[in-house]
Amino acid sequence: MAGLVRRAATAAFAVLAMLAPLGAAPSSAVAEAMPQPASPADVEIPYLGEASIEPAPPWRIADCAAVAAASPLVTGCDPTRITLAAPEYDPDADVVVIQVALTNDAVSTTVGYRVRLAGPEIPVVRPAAAVWPVAAGSLLRMPVSELGLECVVCAGGGRLEALGVDPAAAGSVWATPTHLVFRASAGYSGPAEIGFRFADDYGSWSAGATVHTAVYRSTVAPLVTIDLVAAATADGTAVVDLSDLVTSLAGDDVVLVGCGAAVHGRVSCDDEAASYSGPSGVVDQFSVQFAAGGEQATASVTLIPEDADGPRAVGPAATAPPSGQDEGIVTWFVPPVPAEHHEASGIFTPLIATLDRVGAR
Repeated sequence: MAGLVRRAATAAFAVLAMLAPLGAAPSSAVAEAMPQPASPADVEIPYLGEASIEPAPPWRIADCAAVAAASPLVTGCDPTRITLAAPEYDPDADVVVIQVALTNDAVSTTVGYRVRLAGPEIPVVRPAAAVWPVAAGSLLRMPVSELGLECVVCAGGGRLEALGVDPAAAGSVWATPTHLVFRASAGYSGPAEIGFRFADDYGSWSAGATVHTAVYRSTVAPLVTIDLVAAATADGTAVVDLSDLVTSLAGDDVVLVGCGAAVHGRVSCDDEAASYSGPSGVVDQFSVQFAAGGEQATASVTLIPEDADGPRAVGPAATAPPSGQDEGIVTWFVPPVPAEHHEASGIFTPLIATLDRVGAR
């Protein structure tokens, strides 16, 4: 770009030199009016948006017909302004150089403007700022709805990638279409951080994010939860019996801790049921946390349209990372588009008795 601008400026100064008396230099006033070598000759069209090229006075565009024919990105032109727009985005599109003839009535020159398409914002991940408890040797299934995904272009669902566990001795992690799954090592106890990231349909990755866990040694019978797939009605509603999601093998009374937020709709919970309402025709998800006998565990509900042809059951999580996850796993969900920054919140804010017991918080 700098070379193009320098050549344009050099050509213009050469014209001035020929017009000036022999041995004379261009006046400072004329020189200051020339297009500057550090001019905005690099032009970026925002994603699916509009940009413009506006030469500084007294310069004006001398040939709009040639400009309009130079590229389909040109949507308008007059002597003072060129309008550029990109109704579609191609991540593989090359930079387009548009040669623009400029004049100030005394001198004419040509500037090559380098036009490129700006991509959409990269996906955003804002997981809930909370600690997830998990018994040593067991699986922790973190629903996608709790990972705080936001994306501009994820009509295809986007891709979730597990990045690893710190410390590595704490366990292993992998992604599924509905969950981020952590297997805690049987011989480990203490805090651990689980890394993940998310890509849009163009393969642009978010920054890496972290969810925090605390692995503890359990001596009691586990609290067993499931990941349920249920059908939402045509108007986007569903009611789920919470007793279908959890069982205490020790026979302790099960207490509802809370329901998490859905990706798209709204959820309200009481001791008996979770009621969901949201947009029709979309896949959605929310989490439910239970406690019993000093233990806590998380269930999830994934809602699909009742007339959808997609899978109806998540099935048990694999006990080891599956192969072929280098490029991430396509999720079932279309995340919402990014909004203004907000404080992440989730269902894991209550004091956790199990963590208090082992001093892991």
